[in-house]
Amino acid sequence: MLKNTLSLGELKFGKSRYNTQDYTEKGCVMNKLLSATLIILALSPIASADPHVRHHSQDYILEHDVTLSTGQTIRAGTQWYKAPDFRRLKNELGRNQFQGSQKWAQQVLFGREIIYDTYYTIGEGRRDGLPPLAKGRIMNCTNCHAQEGTMPYAWPFFRTLTHFGQKENGDKGKYFANLGYYRDTKIRTRDCARHCGGFIEIPQDSFEMDALLAWIKVVRDGIYEGEGLLIPEFKSQADVDRIPGARIPLFNNILTMKADPLRGQQLYQQQCESCHSSDGKGLWREGEGFAIPPVSGPGAFSEAGGPMMIPVGAAFLKYNMPLARGRTMPEQDALDVMAYISKMPRDTVWWENYYFRHNPCSRPAFLPKNIGSLPEGFPFSLEQSRFGPWLEVSNWLKSDTCLNKNPINTPILSVDFNPRHSK
Repeated sequence: MLKNTLSLGELKFGKSRYNTQDYTEKGCVMNKLLSATLIILALSPIASADPHVRHHSQDYILEHDVTLSTGQTIRAGTQWYKAPDFRRLKNELGRNQFQGSQKWAQQVLFGREIIYDTYYTIGEGRRDGLPPLAKGRIMNCTNCHAQEGTMPYAWPFFRTLTHFGQKENGDKGKYFANLGYYRDTKIRTRDCARHCGGFIEIPQDSFEMDALLAWIKVVRDGIYEGEGLLIPEFKSQADVDRIPGARIPLFNNILTMKADPLRGQQLYQQQCESCHSSDGKGLWREGEGFAIPPVSGPGAFSEAGGPMMIPVGAAFLKYNMPLARGRTMPEQDALDVMAYISKMPRDTVWWENYYFRHNPCSRPAFLPKNIGSLPEGFPFSLEQSRFGPWLEVSNWLKSDTCLNKNPINTPILSVDFNPRHSK
């Protein structure tokens, strides 16, 4: 049975490129766009060999008892999630058998395709004839948000909509400490695209953004009955962080650890280079995009990307690399490999210089010294801020010494700052 995952009020396709007049007086515009979407989906390699992190049968089974905010305990062995069956949806649309809104279904599939085949959907290789939203070679979002955001411990979308909410529904969003503004799901998605896998600018009121939100919503809720999060409490603010793998935890003793980029180089050459290449630029194939994602260069994370904080990137490596052997890499190995990767050349963005300028003592201890605003009197070297150990740095940032010298100020950049206009 079809699950009603979006109301008619949510089936809007944006104002930046298509407005209401386009739909009423130029009715063919929407039909052409949706037809182009179907062409993209028909050409997409859904069943092709997938060089990404893959699901395992146990991924959606609770390993341990989970106690909810209500006091109820969900027992180990309970299935807590089932991925949305987009293949079934695509097949039903193709056979004219889908019982729900075709516009909504096409929107969902287009959103999924943006995640899976980013360069050929919204990049310079896009197949629908519309202007690209990115320049140059860009990674596919699913290189990090594995299996289109449905893979635990690989930056999934399980909690995204609940956690960040939607401003149009009255949600304030979550505070983004780096620049001092609040982000709902759209703004969080926009910001992620700006930093990750090459610069991508997705307008908040665009058809592409609405398609992404449609996909993020069905990752949480499913397309058909019996899909999505199967424990209703996991969709609540009180229990959203109890979803297994919704976030990637940092190593327990991370603040006392130290990364060694020289040892990381040796490990990279032994375990990573055969796929990601010696220079970290991955493997590009015309007609396919990045068959192997880059970890350096213009198509990789910018300096401002969260994974460039070594403990954050190392946690992802620990759970997901080497491919098909996730959770086997020792923590120190992951930390050292990430330290080496962090030294590879990559793009910068001008607004990273504004990180924590309004509140310098709130910067993470493992944010490299060369990124963002430094507190007055910061006594640590670039090497320690980058490679650790970070406990001493963390304690100083929380100390009266830092707080008294660095009062909190009004953020300079607004939530809607234009990334193409440097300050």
